[in-house]
Amino acid sequence: MNFLAAREILGLGASTWDGWCALLGGGFGCALAPEMTDVFRTLTGREPLTKPCRELWLAVGRRGGKNRAAAAVAIFLALFKQWTLAPGEVGMVLVIARDRVQARVAFRYILGLLQSSPVLSQEIESVTADTITLRNGIEITIATADNAAVRGRTIVAAILDEFAFWPYETGTEVLRALRPGMATQPESMLIVISSVYAASGPFYEARRAYFGKDDPRVLYAVATSQRMNPTLSTEFIEAELARDPAGNAAEYLSIERTDVASFLDAALVDGATRDEPRELPPLSFSKDGAEVYYFAAIDVSGGRGDAAACAVAHLEDSRAVVDAVRYWPAPHDPAVVAAQVAEFLAPYGINYAVADQYGAELSRTIYGEKGITLTPAEVTRSEAYLHLLPLLTTGRVELPPLPRLRQELLGLERRTARSGKDSVDHRPGAHDDAANACALAAWAVTCSLGAGDNDFFVVESRALDGYESFADDGFATNPWIRQ
Repeated sequence: MNFLAAREILGLGASTWDGWCALLGGGFGCALAPEMTDVFRTLTGREPLTKPCRELWLAVGRRGGKNRAAAAVAIFLALFKQWTLAPGEVGMVLVIARDRVQARVAFRYILGLLQSSPVLSQEIESVTADTITLRNGIEITIATADNAAVRGRTIVAAILDEFAFWPYETGTEVLRALRPGMATQPESMLIVISSVYAASGPFYEARRAYFGKDDPRVLYAVATSQRMNPTLSTEFIEAELARDPAGNAAEYLSIERTDVASFLDAALVDGATRDEPRELPPLSFSKDGAEVYYFAAIDVSGGRGDAAACAVAHLEDSRAVVDAVRYWPAPHDPAVVAAQVAEFLAPYGINYAVADQYGAELSRTIYGEKGITLTPAEVTRSEAYLHLLPLLTTGRVELPPLPRLRQELLGLERRTARSGKDSVDHRPGAHDDAANACALAAWAVTCSLGAGDNDFFVVESRALDGYESFADDGFATNPWIRQ
């Protein structure tokens, strides 16, 4: 049975699902009626496929039915295909998202579709909180966006949910880990679904590489919310676009945001990162006999949703050297973390640290009880990142080889407000705890020693080449920059 023949069983029989059926039917190599062919061409920029693709990338607006459609594809692959498996080998349909909470959204769509059908429900053998085992031995299960978590499995289908919002490195590594797990099953399918975000990252790169291209293995489709879900109100969409044109054009029209861009590139970060060690031991004197002064910065956390992080830095050979960065994942007890931070800083002779303005006020007492005096930084999070930029471009900062730090730095985004002013922060749903601590430590060591008396702090204006938009954020008038 082909996909279109199964649309009723898969819960896509209503006419409101015609757009999805045209798209998915063409992706599975089904023969399409002329009107469905026209829809397929509009959504993909190419002709319908003659056989099923191996990768299906769906850039569809919010409330466009992505999870429901992906659930139908997953069930079709799990139940309507014959899989050749070795004795003891389990074929898996993986539902992967940034975290288990998000993954369960797509998982519930699959379970609901199976349970609501008299035909499909008979194929369920057992259900747990994270796994549906089917009578044919295929398992549908949740996985988080962790490349290690998807290795060593035989994958017949993988759904990557809201992929455009994954950190760049995470998305790249998960794709790299998934494809070998699907290699031994010629009809396996990778299904990547998301609303769009910025014009960067693996989801956008795939659009540039595959949309409108006659690649038999990869199909990339772009659709507005209303095109895939005609029940959405035009008045609602128009009101949302009027309220936030750039943001909601991405949400509902699948037009990438032009007010958001990546802040740092991999070459810049990697060029500033030492090979080893991850943490430098404390020193009393530098190689030239000068006394070494250490500075610390803390990204404090209430312990519930965000990690805490602490970075140590010092000056060496006219460079800001970030000696070490440590972080404490959530959930945690802030008092316990404060004690561990104090223990971490003690060998460096540090009993004070800067913290972001909001966090320092909230955590002053907790850290004070552990012997650490917190001082609010004189810069915001965004200003600390903007200060880090010329240090990176001039080679005047050394970073530790910490994968989390690299991932967070590469995940930073520059946002341009309607006023034209730039700011830097992590993307929605991401974290920058280690990156924030690192940037604040670099700021502390380069700004707290009397910058005007040390040529180290004179940053040539060419350091900003290619980053002219940052001139309005203080660099152009900063006395530490030689004009």
